[in-house]
Amino acid sequence: MDELIRFELAGNRQQVGVATLVREKPLNSLLLETIDRLAEKLNAWLADDGIACIVLDSSSERAFCAGADITVLYDSIQKAGGGNNPHAQAFFLNEYKLDYALHTATKPIVVWGNGIVMGGGLGLLGGCSHRIGTPTTRIAMPEITIGLFPDAGGTKFLSSLPDHLGVFAGLTGCQLAAGDALELDLLDVVVAPDKKKDIFTELKALPWGPGKQENARLVTAMLERYRISDRLPVNLLPRRDRITDLMQLCFEADNFFSAFDSTTGFGDEWLDGAMATYRHGSPTTARIFIEQMRRAKGMSLADMFRMELVIAYQCIRHPDFPEGIRALLIDKDRKPDWKYKSALDVPDSYVEAHFRPAWSGTHPLAALDE
Repeated sequence: MDELIRFELAGNRQQVGVATLVREKPLNSLLLETIDRLAEKLNAWLADDGIACIVLDSSSERAFCAGADITVLYDSIQKAGGGNNPHAQAFFLNEYKLDYALHTATKPIVVWGNGIVMGGGLGLLGGCSHRIGTPTTRIAMPEITIGLFPDAGGTKFLSSLPDHLGVFAGLTGCQLAAGDALELDLLDVVVAPDKKKDIFTELKALPWGPGKQENARLVTAMLERYRISDRLPVNLLPRRDRITDLMQLCFEADNFFSAFDSTTGFGDEWLDGAMATYRHGSPTTARIFIEQMRRAKGMSLADMFRMELVIAYQCIRHPDFPEGIRALLIDKDRKPDWKYKSALDVPDSYVEAHFRPAWSGTHPLAALDE
């Protein structure tokens, strides 16, 4: 197997741990082995008093991470034949454990989010304390196109966005540009891509102390010197008012999807493209996602990940997820045969079934926040 991830120690007295995704051809798409190796090293570095800061990087100029390698998950679903699927279950379980560990880390974690940052890639980036983007950064949660749902912390990211913008992003899989992500607090800073070497050199030379807050301030102050803000690419922001008005109208309607599905052309290429993605996507995903957002209100981060694991295990067992992968990446006919043809056709009982645990006994993530 090709190399997946590379680890090194750098800086004064080797106080910076660097993990670099190096699976460039598939845009650093995540395998179970990648997740497990990164989680093992992350836990070791967090426990090592000699490590003051951790960096997540990519060797690719095109992408930080495009999410899970869903072709491998597809193979495991096909082999399972609708039965128990240890590989896919382990993938989602270990991915969410890793994402939660990033969110709750006791040391600053810097991530270089250049290029494509989607799905599980956003799960990694979003958990880090210092999220660096460049003008090429493109962020999306496009799971509706494959019959999954916005996971890996997507519950937190999307439910936190104002004015139901996260709901629009999750339903349409729309791509957010660097300026959008910065304004919506999905990035902390945007820098010029040619400053990467300078930033990492300076980062490794910082005068680290024993405390997380002190070290985090050092990183923040250093990154501020590289911040750029003029003429950043934007997709959503110029259309924000139109999206906000649409979402408000839909949520005030008697039936959200009756209103959303009847939305006609905007006369705007980006907005029309986003709605086309929604209409081509999985109606079951759309219904699951709205319920996911409804349940997220008041949830702790740990409970959000617990909910996501329940949904993920059910998606493995239901038909839209493998069908979406087949249409997009296996046969590549881009003609998914979804179980239901519109969100209005999906029975409430079918949606509810995706929120029922597929296991008996203790939740696999029960100890997440202990």
